[in-house]
Amino acid sequence: MSGSKSRRRRSGSSSQRSRQPELVVSQPRRRGRVGVAEISACIGVTLVAVVLVALIWIVSTKIINDQTADVRERAERMVTAQALTLAQEIHQELAVVDQSIAILQEAWARDQEHFNLLDWQKQMPSLTKLSDDIFIGDEKRVVRQDINPAAIGQGIGGIYLTFPHDTLETIAREGQTTRAGHLLIAESGGAVEARRYLMYIVRPLKQPTSWLIGASYRTQDLIKFYESVSIGINGVVALVDSERGTLQAVAGPAARHPQTQLLDTEMLNAFKTRPSGAWTGPTAMDNVVRVLGFARVPDRDMIVTVGIARSEALSAADTIASGMWWDAFGASVVVITIAGLILWEIFNLRSNRRRQRNFVRMQSDLESAQNEVAGLRNRSGTASGQVAALMRVSPDGTALLDPELRLSAWNQRFAAEIGVPAEALKVGLPIDELFRHQAQAGLIGSAEGENDEAMEAEIAQRVAILRTEPAGASLPQLSPDGRQTSLNAEVVPDGGGLILVVTETETEI
Repeated sequence: MSGSKSRRRRSGSSSQRSRQPELVVSQPRRRGRVGVAEISACIGVTLVAVVLVALIWIVSTKIINDQTADVRERAERMVTAQALTLAQEIHQELAVVDQSIAILQEAWARDQEHFNLLDWQKQMPSLTKLSDDIFIGDEKRVVRQDINPAAIGQGIGGIYLTFPHDTLETIAREGQTTRAGHLLIAESGGAVEARRYLMYIVRPLKQPTSWLIGASYRTQDLIKFYESVSIGINGVVALVDSERGTLQAVAGPAARHPQTQLLDTEMLNAFKTRPSGAWTGPTAMDNVVRVLGFARVPDRDMIVTVGIARSEALSAADTIASGMWWDAFGASVVVITIAGLILWEIFNLRSNRRRQRNFVRMQSDLESAQNEVAGLRNRSGTASGQVAALMRVSPDGTALLDPELRLSAWNQRFAAEIGVPAEALKVGLPIDELFRHQAQAGLIGSAEGENDEAMEAEIAQRVAILRTEPAGASLPQLSPDGRQTSLNAEVVPDGGGLILVVTETETEI
């Protein structure tokens, strides 16, 4: 074929596509700032929460203190009233003993020669009920007469060797008394444990000089009183000599191992401050903390005390206090939780508002972009129509390429000059496929048949020229009728392009 020229072949893949890297521009994130209003609101919420929690605990503490004080006051009133009652009963017992001794004293003065205590014993049942020993002693304190014949000739008080004295007694509920050395174990709830100490009431006799008449005193009312009142399982009833500070009698668990010398103890010093009242502290006999009511026996150096263990007296108040503490704790947790949620909302309020504004702005931008796209589509449709009209009237073969170098439009002249079957031309046909159809038809490459490798090299070279020489690239070829033509390509910046089929004028030699 005349006019054919040798062409260089370059290897390469015609299926490569040129792509421009996408640039992702990240928007700097603005840190949410808390404004003055938010700070003021946070401070206000915090102060309100602190005040509410403080009020909860203050009110709870006041209620607990008031309840405890009320329960303690009732317990104090109860034990004080019981001590006053018992002091009055002991005063009456002592008065009976004292009056009985006074009668015996007058009878001795009238006729001491015929005076006999055994005869008088039958006439004074009230005295013998309160006293185990009625005696007359000489100046050497030797018993001359006694209602107990075994005591005659002994020292005063000797008879108590055969009576309970300073020993732990178990007084049964039926009134029976049992003794077993210095310690008795009572059945639970079946008896009262008690200790009674030696106590005498004496009067001097006129004749002989320095002789005296007297009687012992062992109160039964203290035991009876302990049985009748409700002062708990660790209560105490005691009779104390306020002058010498000695323990005269005690009933209750404190009688098991009591401290008998109470002088200068905190309890006794508190009792000496007033005739009667209540005091809470360690009981001097066994150091158990109790609510103690006390009362002085009228005209005597004796103090009666009735006590209930503080843990038992205030058990109801402690139960209420425990419930109140838990209620206050729960209410505080609720207040703090609500305050925390409010603070969280305040801290996020500004960012929420900013996100809302951004959302509204993005909606507006989206609407603008949609409007622009619609406008571009309208303009594109108009431009496409204009380009199609131009291509129809153009005398040259013309084709349009998309950014990926695929056919997007062509005119009839192009279809006739390109030498590709009509059924092969279609929208989206890659340019390398177009060249491949031309090579198979013998329009590009050597006039003689080429092997596949040489053909693919030629195709790759042409594609490379289009990609690397976007302006004024010229690719020679033959037309279907054997004329020398060329494809002139212009590639626009966005990757698309325009191809014109140009017929060259041949000069014969």
